[in-house]
Amino acid sequence: MWIKKAEITSFGKLKQQKFLFEANNQLVFGLNEAGKSTLYQFIQAMLFGFPTKKKKGADYSPTDGSGFGGKLTIVHSTLGEIQIERFKNKNKGKAQLRFADGTVGDEGRLVQLLYPLNINLFQDVFTFQQEQLQQLEQLQENKLHDALISLGLSGSNQLFTQKNQLQQQAETLYRPRGRKLPLNLALEKLEQLTEKIQQKEQQEKNFQELVVAADEAKKQVTHLSTTDQELRKKQVTLEQQRLNFDNYQELRQLQQTDLSLTSTPAEQTALQEYYQTYQQLMKEQEQLHQALQKFSGNQASARYYFYLENETKIKELSAQQLPVNRLIDEQSHNQQQLRETTDPFWQTDLPEPFENDTAVLNFLKPVKAVNQELQEYQIRLNLLTEQQQTAEEQLNAYEKKHPEVFKPKKKQPWGFLLAGVSVLAAVFLPSPVRFVFIAMALVAIIFAIKPKVASGNKETWQDRLNQLDLINEQLMTVKKQVAILAEQQSNLVANAQQELKRRNLSTELEEVRLLASNQKALQFLSQRQKQTNLKKRNHEINQQLLQLTAQFQFLTEWLPLQDKPIVAQFQQLNDFAQEMEQIRFAETYQENAVLQQRIHQNQKEQQLLLNQHQQLLKSSELSYPAEINDYLAQQQKIMQQQQRLQDLSQTVAPLFPETVDLIQINQQMIAVQRQLEETQLKLQQAQEKEQRLRIEIQQMQKDGTLDQLYQQQSQQQAVISDLLKEYAIAKIEGQLLQDIATELSQQQLPELVTKAAEYFQILTGKKARLDFYEGTLTVNQRSVYQLSTGTKDQLIMAFRFAYLAVESADPVGPIIIDDGWLHYDHQRKRQLAELLAKFSQKYQVICLSSDQEMVSYYQELHQTVWELKGA
Repeated sequence: MWIKKAEITSFGKLKQQKFLFEANNQLVFGLNEAGKSTLYQFIQAMLFGFPTKKKKGADYSPTDGSGFGGKLTIVHSTLGEIQIERFKNKNKGKAQLRFADGTVGDEGRLVQLLYPLNINLFQDVFTFQQEQLQQLEQLQENKLHDALISLGLSGSNQLFTQKNQLQQQAETLYRPRGRKLPLNLALEKLEQLTEKIQQKEQQEKNFQELVVAADEAKKQVTHLSTTDQELRKKQVTLEQQRLNFDNYQELRQLQQTDLSLTSTPAEQTALQEYYQTYQQLMKEQEQLHQALQKFSGNQASARYYFYLENETKIKELSAQQLPVNRLIDEQSHNQQQLRETTDPFWQTDLPEPFENDTAVLNFLKPVKAVNQELQEYQIRLNLLTEQQQTAEEQLNAYEKKHPEVFKPKKKQPWGFLLAGVSVLAAVFLPSPVRFVFIAMALVAIIFAIKPKVASGNKETWQDRLNQLDLINEQLMTVKKQVAILAEQQSNLVANAQQELKRRNLSTELEEVRLLASNQKALQFLSQRQKQTNLKKRNHEINQQLLQLTAQFQFLTEWLPLQDKPIVAQFQQLNDFAQEMEQIRFAETYQENAVLQQRIHQNQKEQQLLLNQHQQLLKSSELSYPAEINDYLAQQQKIMQQQQRLQDLSQTVAPLFPETVDLIQINQQMIAVQRQLEETQLKLQQAQEKEQRLRIEIQQMQKDGTLDQLYQQQSQQQAVISDLLKEYAIAKIEGQLLQDIATELSQQQLPELVTKAAEYFQILTGKKARLDFYEGTLTVNQRSVYQLSTGTKDQLIMAFRFAYLAVESADPVGPIIIDDGWLHYDHQRKRQLAELLAKFSQKYQVICLSSDQEMVSYYQELHQTVWELKGA
């Protein structure tokens, strides 16, 4: 395939231009920036597509919006002329083909036609650029030699480069003596895991026994913890029973008392009203009887006139006697309760208890947590101390048993002396015997220089020393943690005691005692609040009684009320009113007949009233109306006792599910305290045992359990397998490339070297000879690395043309050369022009140059030259 015509619509600086090419050799001359590289990029874009913007390089997109692309006409060996049209904004930048017979094709058809030519092969083999020469010139001697062979075998140095990359890739994974390479590290880690697994497998039996023992210890700790909690709850309950025993006795007394009411509140109200009416009738009857005994026309006195003037006020005051009696009874009952609930313990500073038991437990939780953690670390410290002592004893015993590990014995010179004697004897003895003594001398020398194997192993000593260091390191860490926890404990205890002191509670941080103290404080505040309410109520009653007492002030001139209680004052008032009423009756009813009639009428009213309320009296189990007042007082007392029973049933009864006395409570508290101390001792021992077992298990599990180690081993084997695959692929590919190179060398290397030598002679004017002997290239018997830069360029050019000549049966593309002779003098340039003229008999050669001297050589050799003037 060769290029016949290029029609550029717009590509870089070239716009609306057409270029015609010859099928053989031609020189495209142009000054710098004329567009030679642009023309090369256009040819490459038409054949293989536009470059993506992600790739580095010049941007040939037009800035004026014209069509980016053009047409390229090629001549195929079998299909003739084919026009390739490609525009960036048309058909997504894909090519359209037009054949000589009028048929068309697409991008896929173009790829088939160009095969095996692709963009990489085009750039590496069919394009000659100065950058390729510079890369090869910088290689070391051995690599330069291999690169030249690669150029000859494949047309480019890609075979050599790929093989070196694969070799480097393999060496970055593994080297026999490498240490930090991935595969070396993975193999070393696998070996360490295998050793750990072997050790773990030996320890597995002991490990399982430890796990079983630790589980049993945990069950024991759980059981003892449950027992401890139950005993603590029982201790709290007993303490609450002791504090509430007086209330319990009152509760039992009330429970044994018959507190049933014989009348309803409505019946009591009816009895009260009936009793008041009955009292009025009785007073009236008494007044009538007393009036009969008076003389008619009894003289009026000043006291009587005073009574008449204040009769209404006196009656109103007298009507308040019953409410006053009730207030006095209530006050008396309150006083009794105040005497019963007085507790002198907190009389100065009042306590500030926690809300409930849960709040107390939450308050103690940080202290208990740090105490438990400190206890665990203390157990761990004791265990590590024991392990340290054991490790030191074992290390000292080992050092004592194997001193030769540290102080190797000096070798005795007896072997050398025996060898010397044997040699001297051999000198003076005949031949057969001489050889025997010489053999003895050799054996003696071997015995003398042979190192004595020590019975002790320094690695074993080092392992034990490392184990001791590890224990010491863990011991220091645990000691630091114990110190930190001890300080935290001290601070927490101090803060907690300060808070309890502020609350005026017991500063003991023992759970049961603090719960009892808090419960006692809560009860005290409850009692104190009750006392406050009772005192407040008594104060209100006193104020009411004082107000009533003040109402008696107008009677002090007529009645002896001075310094008498209000009950006595009411009695004086009633006596005075009764006396005055007798005077009233005496003045009102002068005749006995009238009085008798009035008395009889009063008795009828009493009998009628009694008949009306007979059923009420019977239902209340009363025989006479005079019993009503005491009966109502009794019913009121029963109601108060019922309320008290209800309160005690809610607060005290739950504390006493069974009947018990104070002696039994104290005895049970002593027994529970003893059981609690024994349980706490057993619990502490069990916890310590469990901690010891857990620590031993943790130490055995520090490098992972056996299952984890098996899993790590499997994972590590998978890692090694992946690395081995990657390493093997790199090695196999590298070896495959080497085998390919070897096969190619065996098949075409002789022809290749012959062609390269022929072209090298043309390039050097037959002044240099290329030889290939025993796999080594030389130029005039000199190493290729010692050649000058220009000669190296000629040698590289010779090998590349040699490869193309060997593969010239069906050329797949043109050869494009872009200023590849920067190091050439005028003679070498002419020789290059001669080589290109000869080589173009089989290949199309397009030489892009800005060298005017090269133009003259082309013209001298009658080769095509045309000028590229640019835009």
